[in-house]
Amino acid sequence: MQVEYCASGIFLPEIELWLDNTEPCGATWISHGHSDHARGCHGLVIGTSATLRIYRMRLWLPENEKEPEMRPLEFGETTEWHGAALTAYPASHILGAAQLLIEFRGERLVYTGDIKLRPPLRGEQTEPVPCDRLIIESTFGLPVYRLLDRDEAAAQIVSFARNCLEEGATPAFVGYALGRGQEIVSVLCDAGITTAVHGAIAKFIPIYQEHGYGFPGWEPYEARSTAGKALVVVPSHGNSLEASGKNVRFAYVSGWAALDNARSRSGAERLIPYSDHADFAELLSLVEQCRPKRIDVVHGYTVPFARILQARGWDAAAPQRASAHTSIEAEG
Repeated sequence: MQVEYCASGIFLPEIELWLDNTEPCGATWISHGHSDHARGCHGLVIGTSATLRIYRMRLWLPENEKEPEMRPLEFGETTEWHGAALTAYPASHILGAAQLLIEFRGERLVYTGDIKLRPPLRGEQTEPVPCDRLIIESTFGLPVYRLLDRDEAAAQIVSFARNCLEEGATPAFVGYALGRGQEIVSVLCDAGITTAVHGAIAKFIPIYQEHGYGFPGWEPYEARSTAGKALVVVPSHGNSLEASGKNVRFAYVSGWAALDNARSRSGAERLIPYSDHADFAELLSLVEQCRPKRIDVVHGYTVPFARILQARGWDAAAPQRASAHTSIEAEG
């Protein structure tokens, strides 16, 4: 199958379908709701119902512009598209994140989008899909990245919050607006810890609730009412909290927390190396389970990870493409 790598996304010309195109186009698959994937006013958008719901929230329509046609494709469902069969599979990245299996003229191509292999704190677990060609991301595609599983991450989140509160301090967790933020809030709420949530994170909580995830006892963040509560804020708000002079202690929950310089870069007291992306070992395991004949590495440490795969006997490459837009909320 012909695959073209462009600055705004990946194009499959034989079936006239884009993958995660961020510029307006006729039709695109959207793997998940982060803004570096779910953007652009397209003619038609295919994705899981959760992803389409988030995409619609983000969509800004110019005056007199028609809203894109939305075509839901749920996990395990298959639809026909210009002679190809499209099937969605869970990707464990954030709520609604999905891989796409494209079967065309006897070839099975899988596009992972952003993915992790371990079960997430909140969301569906990845199902590795055997394929002939695998297009995979490599955000943490170096051996230095070794991340926590969900149970250990949850335990560390809860213990840090309780220790801070017992000592009269305010625990503050820095999380991205979509995905990590809601996971942290849900873990704290399930532990019975009163949790105040920044608005950028709170606005997506109803979508998680619609898909069966609970947030008992959460409340909107108010600057004058933080005593006795855990806070979950976005990175920019964490900076203002730090400058407030209050007794606030920070935890940094991110894949980047695995790096030696993470404490100095984040200013956090507690580093919790948990991510919505696969770490190095997970990426290798995912490749082993998919058993592709060819691998294209498209995001993150593309060249180093492709070389590592080559050294292990895989036909792997890092396709050249123009510089692509990135977003902080997708960075680990």
